[in-house]
Amino acid sequence: MSVDIKTILVARDLSEDSSRVIRYALELACKFHAQVHVLHVMPTVDSSVLNMVALTMGPDNLAKFNAANESELAEKTKQQLHGIIEQEKELLAEEVLHPPKVEVHHGDPAPMILDVADRLDVDMIILGSHSKGKLHYAFLGSVAEKILRKTHRTVTIIPPRADKQ
Repeated sequence: MSVDIKTILVARDLSEDSSRVIRYALELACKFHAQVHVLHVMPTVDSSVLNMVALTMGPDNLAKFNAANESELAEKTKQQLHGIIEQEKELLAEEVLHPPKVEVHHGDPAPMILDVADRLDVDMIILGSHSKGKLHYAFLGSVAEKILRKTHRTVTIIPPRADKQ
């Protein structure tokens, strides 16, 4: 069995460690001449909170507000991710052959990551793990754990920096 990685999905939030995780994916992509897709999933607001806000604003006003703000927030998030990618590309010894592609979606993170991985037919999913203090060693983040349990794809978990634990 030989290892052949053509497509990598990096699922990231916008935490401090995002750049480390993206750099890891870019370095791996350079070695395998792979395409990197960077995904950020913005969680949806709890329905009980939405119902309360809808009572105050009115359902039509809330729908308009959500539509306008979700697209604006998604665009700002894409710009932030592109900025991180550009900074990390400059630090690489090798040139990135395929420009990374960025996607931002709204939804439940684990199912969305799995859906995008299936749609893109990726060879590998790269995730960063969140440090939960001493519990970090006993448990993975809930999103990472759900993905590991439900995918047939290779998953790589990048731990937080050692000096942050």
